[in-house]
Amino acid sequence: MAGIDPSLTVTDAGPIIHLDELDCLDLLSDFGELLIPIEVWDEVVRHRVCLGADRIAGLGGCVVRNPGVPSPRLRALVGSLRLDRGEAAALALMELRGAPLFLCDDAAARLAAESLGFPVHGTIGVLIRSIRRGMRSREQVLDILRRLPHDSTLHVSRELLATVITRIEQESK
Repeated sequence: MAGIDPSLTVTDAGPIIHLDELDCLDLLSDFGELLIPIEVWDEVVRHRVCLGADRIAGLGGCVVRNPGVPSPRLRALVGSLRLDRGEAAALALMELRGAPLFLCDDAAARLAAESLGFPVHGTIGVLIRSIRRGMRSREQVLDILRRLPHDSTLHVSRELLATVITRIEQESK
């Protein structure tokens, strides 16, 4: 694996799609250089036809072709967890470019990333981070989270969403 480059973040399709649905795509600009494998980008544009590569480039994003050959360990995880092409390409890019953070909402891909020692943030984590980084207020994020089941295709349990909302509300007191 390459040395860690703290300016890099690799993303899977989920956070791009869901943040765009929630009108929060600008939050990705806070992650330095955002690397998006072409396999992931293809999935994004299937779900968000109007989302152009120029908009991602404006947020510091870059579509990467041919991320490289994954390690045997990653290949084993891809097979056993049945990860799709985009998730496999994103994790291979993590390994090869030494990115310290993976943005992903898929449970199996998150498990694979964590097994490889990579920290993972999902859409909800990006929203919470936006409070700490001053990009959104607590009230704005609470409103977004309350709208999330209706305005986004992100699958999250009601219980988890309620817990996150409660914690944010309690932190503001």
